[in-house]
Amino acid sequence: MATGPLTEDELRQFVDDWYQKLDVHAPVEEVLPLLADEGLELVFPEVTEHGHAGFKSWYEKVTNRFFDEVHELKELNITPGENGLIQLVVNWQCKIWDPPDAKSKWLGFDATQTWDMVRSPETGKPQILRYSVDKFIPMPGSPPL
Repeated sequence: MATGPLTEDELRQFVDDWYQKLDVHAPVEEVLPLLADEGLELVFPEVTEHGHAGFKSWYEKVTNRFFDEVHELKELNITPGENGLIQLVVNWQCKIWDPPDAKSKWLGFDATQTWDMVRSPETGKPQILRYSVDKFIPMPGSPPL
């Protein structure tokens, strides 16, 4: 089990793993280990959630609403340490379908995010303690969320 400060390599791999799981709509049981439960705060554009229960509620909604999701990292700044910090900009594109519309709609946004990271006392792996979407800017031609 890893101990000590979170390293840049660990945090960079964590970001890749996080977005890969979101893009494929991995089962929530595979995503929860990436999140601290005690003290977890998740600030999304549409809602703020707390703890694993809050994440599960949000994740169920978004995985049933959005499809063909793609997250492309545009900027990444990592500050390693006991409490690591990740600041990034990700381009998120997806489709939605609102019944009874005849066709799905494309959505695209650039999201500026800040993640406060900790090392799990149980597994030694990085976990998100606070996840904040700071800016959510629609791409040209995208309807609002």
